[in-house]
Amino acid sequence: MNHEKRRNHFLCEALNDIKVLQDIMKDFHSKYFGQLLVKIVGSDTIPFFLITHNGSHLRLMDTVNQFETEYFRIEGVDIERCRGTVSLLRAYDYEGKDTNLIADVVRLERTSTEKSIELSGISAIQLLKPDMLKGKFIIEPKW
Repeated sequence: MNHEKRRNHFLCEALNDIKVLQDIMKDFHSKYFGQLLVKIVGSDTIPFFLITHNGSHLRLMDTVNQFETEYFRIEGVDIERCRGTVSLLRAYDYEGKDTNLIADVVRLERTSTEKSIELSGISAIQLLKPDMLKGKFIIEPKW
């Protein structure tokens, strides 16, 4: 297996692992505690961004809601074709405005927009904190 095919295979496996973990969080149900894992984590989403071969973050556009994002949730993985289906996560700053600057992002919001991506142009996956989907943040006083 050549280097690029091996890298794509690892990316597909990694995305598939993320998908499996999300499904466990979402589908685990206890008769005594309900959806305990979702309650503990606060979300059924593991957010991430993808890094391209040139070192930049992959950005995709939601043409309906008119926003661009580099934050995603995995919805499905086709390991044979090494393609992933992601839903776009909309990023907001503390004022509720769209942002893609990781230092300014305080909340990620799931959207219904899904895109299929070819993983041959991707070199890495960076996971983010699931609590970014909770939308809770505290601004502490300066003094």
